[in-house]
Amino acid sequence: MLESAPCNLCGAADADPVCTGRDWAADVPDAVAMVRCRRCGLMYLRPRPTPEAIGRFYPPDYAPFRPAVEDERWAVMRWMRRRKLAQRRELVERYSGRTRGRLLDVGCSTGLFLHEMALAGWQAQGVELTPSAVRYARERFGLQVFEGMLEDAPLADRAFDAVTFWDVLEHVYSPADALARSAALLAPGGLVAINVPNWDSLDRRLFGRHWQGFDPPRHLYVFTRATLEALLRRAGFDPVAWLCFMPSYFTFILSLERWLKASHPTLAGPVMRLLNFPGVRLAFEPLFWAINRMRKGSVVSVFARRR
Repeated sequence: MLESAPCNLCGAADADPVCTGRDWAADVPDAVAMVRCRRCGLMYLRPRPTPEAIGRFYPPDYAPFRPAVEDERWAVMRWMRRRKLAQRRELVERYSGRTRGRLLDVGCSTGLFLHEMALAGWQAQGVELTPSAVRYARERFGLQVFEGMLEDAPLADRAFDAVTFWDVLEHVYSPADALARSAALLAPGGLVAINVPNWDSLDRRLFGRHWQGFDPPRHLYVFTRATLEALLRRAGFDPVAWLCFMPSYFTFILSLERWLKASHPTLAGPVMRLLNFPGVRLAFEPLFWAINRMRKGSVVSVFARRR
């Protein structure tokens, strides 16, 4: 089932297509298109699956539903995953000005980041829609995770010092409402941390419609810096930092895989097996470090404080 909605930023209904269903994978409904609002520039999916229908696009083996770091087979992968979680924690601590506090992770998946924060002494809670991910977070890590939507979670206003949306905001039906709810949940001066696909990335320029940042119909929005900042300010946040720190390798090769399957399908399998072999990414670390330093990485992160 599909539905249409106006622009989440300005409410306008006039929009021009950016990509259509014909540009993407076969499992995306033909009618679906990514459009750009003519008034404010926000890009969003129209039409999009209804909340009741979207679940089928998030199977239990969906890539972001990762198991515990300790269960990773390869030592090099365990090291890289620990480093990524530690980087997230350190940035939250830096921009919140706290080494302890109360944190809510929206779209917490299997609870890996929550577990990292809890080990560091934070009071950590999560919100997650997918039952299998919620069950894993509760049973594997003993975490407090609400199953459902953020707006339905029984959480008190001003109860948190930080709210995080790691690779989540592009999936929610109303980013404006999610950010407004986050502002209400935060104490004054509290921090919101957000990862989204980077519109200014090298990936997007190289791969065009095959860019992983589109990822329909799971990604309901694509943000530029201007549109995300407008949403943040409307919700009562002041951005304090924009940076690319997340490892870009795996997101980059997902875009590469989409492009190969569309243009050189016989090469896709062998190339991807090579690039996904544990440890191969280490050879590319200097390159992707440099791309991130130029803020052209696959993912951009914004840290903002509640006024």
